[in-house]
Amino acid sequence: MKKQMATLYTRTMFQKFEQELIQSTARFLELKTEDASKVVFNVSERKNWETRVAEVVYVKDSDHASCSCKRFEFVGIICKHILALFRRDQIEYMPDKYILKRWKKTAKSGLVSDANGNEIKDSADPGLLIKRSTMSRLASDVVEDALMSEEGCELLSETLKSLQVKLKLLKDGPSNNEVGGSSSQTQYMKDPKRVRCKGRSKRVTGAKEKAMKRGIRHCRECGHIGHDRRQCPRNLNTP
Repeated sequence: MKKQMATLYTRTMFQKFEQELIQSTARFLELKTEDASKVVFNVSERKNWETRVAEVVYVKDSDHASCSCKRFEFVGIICKHILALFRRDQIEYMPDKYILKRWKKTAKSGLVSDANGNEIKDSADPGLLIKRSTMSRLASDVVEDALMSEEGCELLSETLKSLQVKLKLLKDGPSNNEVGGSSSQTQYMKDPKRVRCKGRSKRVTGAKEKAMKRGIRHCRECGHIGHDRRQCPRNLNTP
């Protein structure tokens, strides 16, 4: 199997597969349940004085094995737990269903596929595969840690559901109530500046306003205020 995958896989992916193959030798299989349709195995390992257990399910009708670590679904290469089952059953060649096209040397340059080998269009970014591989590896490690206990599984399940909701909101963009509706921040509009029209103003001016504009009148005859020269008492008293 190692020689087969060295021929098919790219150098980077073969190194990852080889690491999984080596680690599979340190896994111990224990039959958990078996019925007419499937066989369930517990695959355990000792790490840092702790025992980690993954569950491998083999479906007889479809001749397909899946693991609770979901490494194949996340990363696209077979995990050490399923490889341990293959070693137990002395399977010498990797079935084609577990070899994805995107990891082959003959894969089209720039092609990005999902976990099932289907092409993802409009993804020419060369860094996408690196990001996906990094996050998938992290997710796989988190799943393995969660499988250590029931509490861990429940915590991871709740966290993933909450994260899924947040990612959906992020994907959909701003909510509809913020588009064309009321915003959380109140914006105050100032009154527009008045622009004086060209030409003579047609507004009616009152007598009081006219008097204020003209200022205080002084009599040229006597110098007092409140009357003009025509109404001056001096002129009225003159014979």
